[in-house]
Amino acid sequence: MGRVLSTEQVAPRDRIAYWHEVICSTFIKLDVAQTSGGSFRGMVRDHEVGPIRATRIVTDPMTAERSRRHLRAAEEDVCLLALQLRGRTIGHQDGRRAVLAPGDLALFDSTRPYLVDFQGPRFDHLVLQFPRAALRERGIEADGATARRIAVDSMIGRLVSPFIVNATRVADAAGPETGERLAEMALDLVATALAPFGGLDRPPPAPGEELLHRVELYMQLHLSDPGLSPPKVAAAHNISLRQLHRLFAREGTTFGRRLREERLRRCFDDLASPLLAARSIAEIGARWGMPDAPGLSRAFRARYGMSPREHRRAALAMSGTAPHTARPEVLA
Repeated sequence: MGRVLSTEQVAPRDRIAYWHEVICSTFIKLDVAQTSGGSFRGMVRDHEVGPIRATRIVTDPMTAERSRRHLRAAEEDVCLLALQLRGRTIGHQDGRRAVLAPGDLALFDSTRPYLVDFQGPRFDHLVLQFPRAALRERGIEADGATARRIAVDSMIGRLVSPFIVNATRVADAAGPETGERLAEMALDLVATALAPFGGLDRPPPAPGEELLHRVELYMQLHLSDPGLSPPKVAAAHNISLRQLHRLFAREGTTFGRRLREERLRRCFDDLASPLLAARSIAEIGARWGMPDAPGLSRAFRARYGMSPREHRRAALAMSGTAPHTARPEVLA
């Protein structure tokens, strides 16, 4: 049996600080923040399976951010494979975005910034933590494979996800030699699943690609800031405004269009989530840096051909969730 740590061990007022320490000691240095009201609850249970540290995490909604500040003092050189069990995770790294439903998988790399948003109401996750070298030994470079959703209903997903869940259960009662063999099999399967994205024979990144990834991650981390602007982003990366605009021009877009698209996409996802049905459309817009309700409505309709309310009503009807009516919606 592995180590178990829970917020039930401390007073409610101390739980967020305690949870931060639990997460940093269990995984890597991260900033964590609660994203729901009420007294926070969280539990982790971890154990070693050969070279893999397998951790079950059950928690209320939260975010975890690995920033460049953490990297400057980092000693970790590990990868984290996230397997969703309940709830939803939205992860960002290297300019990519992975939305995980139960059974889905995604990889994150400790050597570069990333952000994950764990959504509930009660979130359940299994994380495998292992050295980056374990992937390289199997012909995989992690930086090309991060934040790539491996769907549970894909051919490889139907093989990998159940094996990981069952292997971690068996390892609890197995001896060290069996645990080592199970870990090696799990890593082989993970490398096979990631091979289309992170093979060592992929072409080198284009000039400016790494900088663009850093800029886009910064934007993702600050979408809630309605004052996010090109000067602010350029200053944060010690580049000129001209260089910033040139990065997006190479992608055939602009800073403003990319920012608007990301914010609208977050609103689109949140409005379709039964877990957020109690939040007003205006609250969701403000959450993603679009506090101007009429402006959000116009931009949403132009992008998706329907109003935010129409999208929410249709999405919740498909999920069998009744729209929340305790508070009137602001947007049409």
